[in-house]
Amino acid sequence: MRKLCLDLGTKSCGFAISDPLCIIATGLENYRFEENRFDLVIQRVKYYLNLTDYKNSIDTIILGYPVRMDLSKSERTYMVEKFAEMLKTEINLPIYFQDERQTTRNAEDILISAGFSRKKRKTKKDSLAAQLILEDYLRRYHG
Repeated sequence: MRKLCLDLGTKSCGFAISDPLCIIATGLENYRFEENRFDLVIQRVKYYLNLTDYKNSIDTIILGYPVRMDLSKSERTYMVEKFAEMLKTEINLPIYFQDERQTTRNAEDILISAGFSRKKRKTKKDSLAAQLILEDYLRRYHG
C-alpha cells in the first residue's frame, strides 16, 4: 500500500507518494493555496485519494513535522498539529508525523546543485521536501 506525504506551509503544500512496495518516494506537486486555507489542502488530499491511479491504494498519510533543532515546538508545529486534527475529521486513514528538520534546506541545496533557477526552485522545492520526508519515513519504518 502507498503512503501520501505532505510538507505543509501557510501558502503551499508539497505532496509526495510512495510506490506500492514502500521502497521509492516520488514528488507529486507543489500545491499553492490561499494563505491558511487548509480546507483547500484537505480537498487536494481527497483528490489524490480518489485519483484513479491511487484509488484504494493509499493507506497512510505522513505529515512533515516541523520541530526546532532542539526538538521544541514552534508556531508551525502547532499549525501542522491543528491541520492533522482537521484532516482526521475528513478522512479515515492513519496520520503520522515525520520529523522534517532540514528537509526544505536540503531540497533547496539539491535544486541549486542541479542548476535550477530561483524561479524553478520555487515550483519544485516543497514537493522535493515532501519526497525527502517520505524517504526518511520509508527508511525508518519500511527499510
